[in-house]
Amino acid sequence: MFYIIERLTQLSELELDDCFVEFIPFNYNTHPEISEISLVYVRPLFGTKGYIISIEHNEALSIDRKDVEWWLLNNTKRLFVADKKQTMYYFPHPQKLFDINFITPVKKEQTNCTTFYYRKLASHYNVNALIPISKHYEECEKMFETVQDKLRTFVPNPQYDFNNDRTSNVFYQLEKNGIKLSKDKFVEYYAERIPIPEYNILRGFIYTHYNLYTTTSRPSNAFNGINFAALNKENGERDSFIPQNDKFIEIDFQGYHPRIIGELVKFPFPKDRNTYEYLGELLGVSQQDAKELTFKQLYGGIWPEYRNKPFFREVLNYVEDLWDTFQYGGYVSTENRIFYKSQMEDMNPQKLFNYVIQSYETSFNVKILEEILNKLRRKKTKIVLYTYDAFLFDYSKEDKDIINEVITNIPYPVSIKHGTSYHGLEKL
Repeated sequence: MFYIIERLTQLSELELDDCFVEFIPFNYNTHPEISEISLVYVRPLFGTKGYIISIEHNEALSIDRKDVEWWLLNNTKRLFVADKKQTMYYFPHPQKLFDINFITPVKKEQTNCTTFYYRKLASHYNVNALIPISKHYEECEKMFETVQDKLRTFVPNPQYDFNNDRTSNVFYQLEKNGIKLSKDKFVEYYAERIPIPEYNILRGFIYTHYNLYTTTSRPSNAFNGINFAALNKENGERDSFIPQNDKFIEIDFQGYHPRIIGELVKFPFPKDRNTYEYLGELLGVSQQDAKELTFKQLYGGIWPEYRNKPFFREVLNYVEDLWDTFQYGGYVSTENRIFYKSQMEDMNPQKLFNYVIQSYETSFNVKILEEILNKLRRKKTKIVLYTYDAFLFDYSKEDKDIINEVITNIPYPVSIKHGTSYHGLEKL
């Protein structure tokens, strides 16, 4: 029976239920907001083989992308994909998509043929349309074989649902907004660092890419030579990023990690007080000293002389209880992660604590981002960058009260900065 599908009549012959699906873009290196689709691989979970649907490839006739989308939407059940966030650019129906990487790690291994083409034609906008369909098919079949047993027995848990239903959707919406560029500044700071700007720059906007599959769940955000989560604040490279609307506004959580930890250990920080000023009073030191001491205790372990001090005493007890649960129960869980002892090498109490805090931070931020994105629907103001304890808005004066509305729903104190570029934001 055929495995290359290039006519709608062939699709009608297939009987599918739950499937493994891989959307193959024109170029794997290109941001999905920019790239088109070349092929779609579909493999029934309990079928004997997969199929390649041709959207645009030089070896086959083409089926209209909208027809393929409609067919997948109406003739399949669950669609398991390697990266839901990325797949939503090509198939914007999140209710149908189930992210495999939140179940088990999955990666496509390239054939020698694909490696050859990318070595010679990596910058070609539709290199995948030149690689033989048989090689794409081979890669997809092998990828499915590595995860088929896990998919066939898959039962979701609350952590999976949180990531699949909420985390993926939030960062998909955030990425799609892009960030406007100052062309001259961008060329000045990044021309030599980004050999192929077409990978994530289109019509004066640059697109970020959040990696959601980190050990702690805290997303990284590096793509095409730029680490957007760690842009230099001093050398002027942030001047490359400018608002499309009237100005940037950045909301920065004040004393974020101590307050998250305070909730976990049931140590109430007053919302109307500076976190480190308050800790300074409890410890009998200055605000700056309190900040430095707090970071050292939280990320390096509580020093003996601080183990009976308020807040640190509760933190120490929490770390010890967490480690006991991990050691004797075999795992600890958060809203979006389960840390299994059997899967964590070289673990110790402080490292486990840091992992858990980053996980709580991420799930809390996802919920805040959901609320923000809902408030910004049908607004000109957009959120364009997330960096753990800060959110960057491309603000329009037409939405004059929107920032106050956003802040109202954030239970922690924040500082607000603004400016006409991302460099040198000043307090509002």
